[in-house]
Amino acid sequence: MPTVEGFTPQVAWTTLYGFIALCVLFMLVYKVFDAIRNEIERRHKIREAQAPDLADKVSRKVIETLEPRFQEIERNLTKDTNRINEHEQVISKILNSQRDTKEGLVAICKTLLVIANYGNLGESDKVKEASDELTRYLADRL
Repeated sequence: MPTVEGFTPQVAWTTLYGFIALCVLFMLVYKVFDAIRNEIERRHKIREAQAPDLADKVSRKVIETLEPRFQEIERNLTKDTNRINEHEQVISKILNSQRDTKEGLVAICKTLLVIANYGNLGESDKVKEASDELTRYLADRL
């Protein structure tokens, strides 16, 4: 090492080389420490992965997370099923009522047709026209 007799370019270069050497030494120590730490973590993960109950832990965690959502979905499905059943009952009642109304209208129309054709309403053109119109309507509908 040169003796220091002031700040000369040689002293500056020597100081710079020393600083760079210290940085390289620090980086080397840091890299070795980081490599050792990573190796320890890797071995720990390997041991955990080889543990027989890892799959059980994972599956329990997934079930704990998803169970409330499944229960909510089941409740919503039950509500929807009940609503659909109620709507089907209402539709069934409406269809039965519609069928009854149609049967009643058919009976009324047939009665009107008989009255128009065989009743003592006279031989009026209006009666004949109404009778023909009712006959066409029934022929088209039934």
